[in-house]
Amino acid sequence: MDVDIILNEFDSPRAIAEQAALAESYGFRAVWSASYATGRDSFLSLAEAAKSTSKILLGPLAVSPMELHPLKIIQQLLTLNELSDGRAIITVGAGGGVLQGMDIKRKQMVESVRECVEIMRAALSGEDVAYYGDIYSAHKFNARWAKDIPPPQIYVGASQERMSYMATERADGLMGSDLIPPLIRLTKTWVDEGLAQHDRAGQAFGVSNFWAWHIKKDKEEAKREATRELVLRGVLRRRYTDVLLSKEDSDFVQENKGIFWRSFETASTEIPGVPEHIINALIDGLSSTGDLDAIDREIERFKEYEALGLTEIAIRVHDNPVDGIKLIGEHIVPALR
Repeated sequence: MDVDIILNEFDSPRAIAEQAALAESYGFRAVWSASYATGRDSFLSLAEAAKSTSKILLGPLAVSPMELHPLKIIQQLLTLNELSDGRAIITVGAGGGVLQGMDIKRKQMVESVRECVEIMRAALSGEDVAYYGDIYSAHKFNARWAKDIPPPQIYVGASQERMSYMATERADGLMGSDLIPPLIRLTKTWVDEGLAQHDRAGQAFGVSNFWAWHIKKDKEEAKREATRELVLRGVLRRRYTDVLLSKEDSDFVQENKGIFWRSFETASTEIPGVPEHIINALIDGLSSTGDLDAIDREIERFKEYEALGLTEIAIRVHDNPVDGIKLIGEHIVPALR
């Protein structure tokens, strides 16, 4: 199974370039730059990395057509692809933090992403694009200047059935978010059925999973970081909490999710009013958290994920990303090759 790294969106392009070069030296498949309303631009953050690397894939994650028109997405992606000599990759999704910053409500999510990917595919042909969809249109655009460069890979951010089926028809792969074993099994079923339905059975198709990493030398520091980020893990939807908690505890989380959000919004490393056993169970089930003694356990977790059908794991580092890259590069990458 390949290992990707998702970098901290708050670092400068120069720091991203240095971290991408470090990740390349350890044999990571791809480096992703997360797209958030308060962070730096995910495309521009990777432009510097294109100059500091030669093999690793470079990908904005995840970009929504509701925040940036599909024509502009493919234009920026192909420019990054040119800068990196054909190493660009992207995950297109329904949108999150950027849309919230714009005060835009998500709607027609599958249809929006489908039309976006279709416009991008049309542009990759190098011919004139003439696309008139129900949501987006694109015409008088061509990318002949990019035709002789290996095309970028297009992934779809998908954790639900309809989006997963659509990805198997249009995309090169999909990336789920915080998927735990029952959800990986379900996603793999959707992928296999979708590829067969679209006459793509046997073709290469990436199945990735965005996964939070909080392994540090100091176990308490690791837990504080994981607690701070906890509400983002699957946004604590019931399909996660019902698996990881008792019914009583899962109901508690669903009824009191506002407590988790308030802690996240204040960057608190504590979640007042939530029993410690609930916090521990969610952290253990939805992230890699602990001290260095936990690394072997996490290797076994990722091997299980591979056996369930993942082709890649995209590991999100947080504070002190260089330390995270080194730990993952020295332990996880060689163990999963």
